[in-house]
Amino acid sequence: MVFSLFNRKERNDSRRAREAQLARGADSRPGPTPDTLAAQREAARRTEEKIDRIESEMIAAAALARAGGAASAPVAPPVAPGVAPANPGTNRSGDERDARPSGPATAMLGDRAGAMAIDVNASSLPGVIEEAAILYSNGQPQPAAAALRQAIGDTALGQHQPLAWLMLLDLHQALGDRAAFEALALDYAARFESSPPGWNERLASAAGAPRASAAGGAVAIAFPEVLDASIAPQAESVVSATARRRETVVDFARAGSVDAAGAEALARMLRHCEKTGHALRVRGAEALYEAARIAIEPGRRDPTEACWMLAMQMLRILERQQAFEDLAIEYCVTYEVSPPSWEPPAASIRAAEAAAPARAQATERGAEPAPDAIAPDAIELRGEVQGRMQAELEAMRALAARGGEVVVDCRALRRMDFVAAGDLLNELVTMRAAGKRVVFVEPNYLVHALMLVMGIHDLAEIRRRKI
Repeated sequence: MVFSLFNRKERNDSRRAREAQLARGADSRPGPTPDTLAAQREAARRTEEKIDRIESEMIAAAALARAGGAASAPVAPPVAPGVAPANPGTNRSGDERDARPSGPATAMLGDRAGAMAIDVNASSLPGVIEEAAILYSNGQPQPAAAALRQAIGDTALGQHQPLAWLMLLDLHQALGDRAAFEALALDYAARFESSPPGWNERLASAAGAPRASAAGGAVAIAFPEVLDASIAPQAESVVSATARRRETVVDFARAGSVDAAGAEALARMLRHCEKTGHALRVRGAEALYEAARIAIEPGRRDPTEACWMLAMQMLRILERQQAFEDLAIEYCVTYEVSPPSWEPPAASIRAAEAAAPARAQATERGAEPAPDAIAPDAIELRGEVQGRMQAELEAMRALAARGGEVVVDCRALRRMDFVAAGDLLNELVTMRAAGKRVVFVEPNYLVHALMLVMGIHDLAEIRRRKI
């Protein structure tokens, strides 16, 4: 996929026009002194140079990451608003920026989509907020905090000033610095005469963990009510996650029925995770066991034993030894083989209770779901998502293939780095061209600002968090 997104030259031209207008205004009405005006221009120039330097470093980091994965198919580099791929034959001077291609933002989507152009608007955020979002995305929270502390005192930001406050509050939460958060929250209440955000345990719960253990975050995959051959891509996405994720969460809370093909896909997934020692947390294990139990009948020999095996695997995960041994005897009598012996579940696989989804509960009561209810099959992003987003994107594709909107729950997502955001942007262009609707639910304000910088808001819906 080849990208030519966003035009730094257009932004430079608009900034020069604003400076010219400011200079003309300075001659005709009382205003800043020449020294003050020159200082403002110099500050704006330094901010622009700083953003350009950071963006160039992001592109270089993405190139190194791609070089490290040369065995995989080549992909287009992530492109942010105003960022063009570095040209090794030129330097990083202003002449280079002016020589970058201009014109409408387009994405060539290959033979299937034809030559289709998707317009993406450049970010309208002030430079200091863009800079903070990019610094935090690049794993530089302290420089990001310094930029945001400068921003919250800058009344010239106008309508964007509350965003700077909320980003800094979220940054304190992501760092687990509750004292700094509470002090800033009091200042926020005094400044805006409204209630500040509360401390969010989802964002802060793993903030103290070593960066390596949180790398890539965790992806949660919710399975549908009917577990048949159509769930194979979702099961495979869990298998592919084993090489990169510290923990994967699978949710079977909605499971109502399972057939042989679905049971085989799930049993294969569970065996792989057990063999590799991949950390797997299973929500709705009881519901999956009941679905598998309904699909089997003592004395009836089915063409495959997959549903029997899946039911016994769930009993192991639930640590119900007596029920396992009773079911093993029924299996022994039905197939005239020796009964499987009880083995405790692998230490890397554990059950996790999950409350029934709010949407399903509301439907059962005949009422509308709460406004903040999340779709039960939403894909959940947690922790820090860094590098290539292979597992997450495969889960999104599998959900899109079933029809309906693709919902991505970002409430527990602390950080997304620039390379991951570029991968996501590329995928969203493809989904948009295919007519798929994607919704990101309540990312924190640092991630939200990055999405605005990248232009993701032009390709998908972003539901903002209620302060």
